[in-house]
Amino acid sequence: MTGVANYTFNIVNSALELDPDLRFTGFRDLDWRGFGLADAREISRSHDKQGEGDRSGSASLAHLKSRILDVAVRLPGSRAAAAAYRSFRRGRFSTSVGKQSLDLFHAFNFRPLADPGVPMFPVIYDLSTFRHPEFHPRDRVKWLEPLRTFVADAPLVHTISDFSKREIADVFGYPLTRIVVAPPAASALFVPAGREKTQPALRGFDLAYGDYFLAVGTHEPRKNLRTAILAYGRLSPTARMHCPLVLAGGRGWGDLDLPAQTENLIREGSLRFVHGIADPQLRGLYEGARLLVSPSLYEGFGMPVVEALACGTPVAHSAGTSMDEISGTIGVRVAALDVDGWSEAFRDALESDVHADPALREARIAQARQFDWRQSAGVVIDAYRRILG
Repeated sequence: MTGVANYTFNIVNSALELDPDLRFTGFRDLDWRGFGLADAREISRSHDKQGEGDRSGSASLAHLKSRILDVAVRLPGSRAAAAAYRSFRRGRFSTSVGKQSLDLFHAFNFRPLADPGVPMFPVIYDLSTFRHPEFHPRDRVKWLEPLRTFVADAPLVHTISDFSKREIADVFGYPLTRIVVAPPAASALFVPAGREKTQPALRGFDLAYGDYFLAVGTHEPRKNLRTAILAYGRLSPTARMHCPLVLAGGRGWGDLDLPAQTENLIREGSLRFVHGIADPQLRGLYEGARLLVSPSLYEGFGMPVVEALACGTPVAHSAGTSMDEISGTIGVRVAALDVDGWSEAFRDALESDVHADPALREARIAQARQFDWRQSAGVVIDAYRRILG
């Protein structure tokens, strides 16, 4: 599932567990579909079966899908075809929404396709298209331009961090008292399994437990991979070969502005790009990492940080971002563009055994447990009641 789909599923599923009288219906593709606890359980079972099956096969399929999409978006006429489909979908939504007897439209993807004709509760994960439009495709920036108007008319706004709450108030002038914060949480899958159970999966990536660095996220300009690579490249060749840097995530968009040394690092085997990873493999990568680095220039939350902590892994992330809220006092904070600072974070991790310290591992896991889907779903249910009276 995408980040938005994962968040939507977990909030709705947890809300139904807390209040079975709630009724959800959603517009997916071109049709409306009801969604209840039975549907949620079926999705969970399917996800669990995928994790229990051939893990290398799951990863290969995810990689194949990623490659197909990567090629498809570059085919002649693909933009025009996508625009035509979006237009048709908006029309379908407009003509059918009035027949659904909705009390409230919870816009989990920032904004609805068209006016739903009922009170709207938009979810705004971040305002990166407003703060940093240069990081995004033009189509996405254009699609979200009217968000200011939708927000102004909304009785409440839903977001995922205190950082994003302040951003919404600052950029849109929306009252802080009408913004509710319901953070995401790590999936139950992201827990430590131990070296003995994790190492076999790492062999498929030619990695050793505790002897590699990890960055996770879609490969896009906002993730600031350039700084991570520059900082890592300052380590000695011996250190690099002992502890590779793994950049795991889907292919994104835009100019990553990778440093000139990138190709040399890839050739020597110390820098590795990994795409199309299923969650079970990602869990293993998190747990086995000596350090997770997240030098993002802008985040609404920072899922890799909470997922890594849930696996007991040390984290280093950009200072002054939403990720400060996740790591609390146990994460290493570095200015996003401070190459020297990130290089020091790599060296400190190499020279210490923080990643293996049992007490510190438990502290990291406890920090991740502060984020809970049911608690966030309770916040959402309270917001429904405020809106509907």
